[in-house]
Amino acid sequence: MILDQIAKLDKVLILGFAREGQSTYNFLHKKFPKLQIDHADQIDGPDYLAHLTDYPLIIKSPGVSPHKPEIVHAKKSDVIFTSHMQIFFEICPSKKTIGVTGTKGKSTTASLIYHVLHEVGLPAVLAGNIGSPALDYLDEITPETWIINELSSYQLMDLTISPHIAVLQNIYPDHLDYHQDFEEYKNAKLNITKFQTENDYLITAIDVPTKAKKIFIKPEPVESQLLGTHNLYNTQPSIIIGKILSLPKDEILSAIKTFKPLDTRIELVAEKNGIKFYADTLATIPEATIAAIDTLHPRVTTLIAGGHERKQNYSDLAKKILSSSIKTLILFPATGPRLAKLVNQSTNSPTNIFHANSMSDAVKIALDHTRSGEICLLSPAAPSFTLFRDYRDEYDQYKAAIVANRPSGSPIRTDR
Repeated sequence: MILDQIAKLDKVLILGFAREGQSTYNFLHKKFPKLQIDHADQIDGPDYLAHLTDYPLIIKSPGVSPHKPEIVHAKKSDVIFTSHMQIFFEICPSKKTIGVTGTKGKSTTASLIYHVLHEVGLPAVLAGNIGSPALDYLDEITPETWIINELSSYQLMDLTISPHIAVLQNIYPDHLDYHQDFEEYKNAKLNITKFQTENDYLITAIDVPTKAKKIFIKPEPVESQLLGTHNLYNTQPSIIIGKILSLPKDEILSAIKTFKPLDTRIELVAEKNGIKFYADTLATIPEATIAAIDTLHPRVTTLIAGGHERKQNYSDLAKKILSSSIKTLILFPATGPRLAKLVNQSTNSPTNIFHANSMSDAVKIALDHTRSGEICLLSPAAPSFTLFRDYRDEYDQYKAAIVANRPSGSPIRTDR
């Protein structure tokens, strides 16, 4: 047990001090008041990372790459590395754990599972990669509490405990600026079932090896407020878990109907000049943008896309754009030029391509080139970091730009 090891130490280091790091600090400080707990707000400073080998044990936050040379060196020097989630799973009073992962859909799936269990009267908390850090919930968890954890590849990568019920949605290439390659990313996701036993359950959309009881997700229609056929994969785990727990199916279906979609997911955020503006800023991979186009087809005539470069393959997205009703393509750096090149390879493309360096520019172009009754969809197919702090900032700027419509600078149209 990690806590037994920590109890014998004089000092530890928390590497990364955002929400999860701060939660870990508060927990350890309360449990071991005499323990020296060092941390830093800036994790990339050379002086900070240079002292990793001064600590016998380091609690690493998920966002800190394990491939940093200083971390690799520290591990070779027998420094013990652990994580917030490892500590939580080891000491959690309840073994009724549900873990949800997948490249896309995990937030909706985890939130819906929590909503269903809560609606039918079971004690439950929603933690992990969504909501508050898991250790913050310890005081309210009893052996009867169901814990639903949304788990990212970062959190799963070094985890040596699997949940009792694991949900694995899908695995597409993503986070390749963090992981060494797709194989490492995929193996991190598969860690959600790696330590399961025959007494556990794996609910999955893909065929993967496991010792657990495997139940495949079948995308059967169900009444809900979620848009798109891809969301059928997000509703089914709640129904399957309800069956595992012998919950009344009518209560499960009733709860699913009352679940409100999470914002930033194919959300109608505004209507202006008769144009409906949809935001889907959490669509950080091309497959998610393809699903959004399919969901709103054929009224999507304007697409705003592009963002942080993660070397993803945009060939299928380009084909989808060319076969859809999209006539105006507005692109952000850094991936925008790559997508533009693929679309421009078709000599019969009716798509007009523009480049924008701000959200106000993008929305101005959309207003100028989208007709009343049509849809403008913001679905980046990339992370938002190039021009925005994150997907939430991109979402907020999109809504604000639609209202304000005060363009700054001059957008550059790509000549065909």
